[in-house]
Amino acid sequence: MPLRPMTVADILDGGIAVIKAAPRSVFVIAATFILPLELLTAWLERDSLSDRGFAGAISAVTSPSSSSSSGLTWTGVGLIVASGLVLSLITGAIAHLLSSWYADSAPSTADAIKTSVRRAPALIVAWFIVHAVEVPALLALVVPAIFVMPLFLVTAPAIVIERLGPWAGARRSWQLTRVRYGAVLGAGLLIAVVSTALTIALSGLGLAFSFLSFGWIIDVICRAASSLVTEPFVAAATTLVYLDLRIRAEGLDLELDIAEHFHRVG
Repeated sequence: MPLRPMTVADILDGGIAVIKAAPRSVFVIAATFILPLELLTAWLERDSLSDRGFAGAISAVTSPSSSSSSGLTWTGVGLIVASGLVLSLITGAIAHLLSSWYADSAPSTADAIKTSVRRAPALIVAWFIVHAVEVPALLALVVPAIFVMPLFLVTAPAIVIERLGPWAGARRSWQLTRVRYGAVLGAGLLIAVVSTALTIALSGLGLAFSFLSFGWIIDVICRAASSLVTEPFVAAATTLVYLDLRIRAEGLDLELDIAEHFHRVG
């Protein structure tokens, strides 16, 4: 994507274009963080996942309900938190990769992963800070949460690219997004819609085997494969939103053009 003010369509196209530009790097970055989580998820849910097929369905209908919902609930909450943290780490790595490209640098995949890992404490703390603000809005109603989330959409890219701490990263996201709040809200909603559509399309194969006893294995594989596409897309699109905000508010494109010009002259 050329470094200029971008429309929402540009951002969505750019999220896919980043994957197409360096698929090997992007998929290795995603796999580094996603596969451990998927293996952990499959292990924690091994009993419920394997209890599928017609025998499992008959057992679920005929047997009395058990009281294990509390454990499953806490397991689910833990996995949701882990999934959010993984997305933050992937966003950090993709943000480093993308910002380096715009700065005429070609970092290796290992460099991007190491940068995200180094910034992991700030990214993790920032995730909890942001969700500590978003959860009360979510408990009130879904609609208030939707209107709060855009304010912190670009926290992870800001932390990695500007080397900020967790509080500074959250404040930086607030400062950038509030100026173009409506556009960021629209971009965030569309990113979520496209990500959901991609997830359904890519992981839908597992549904065809859901009634087989080994269907859970295919489901896990399909879910992991879809995450290798959808999470880098979300990370790249979010980083492009961050860059677009800085271009519009701070003239980032002009700053980089000037730096490149003087670099060539020197």
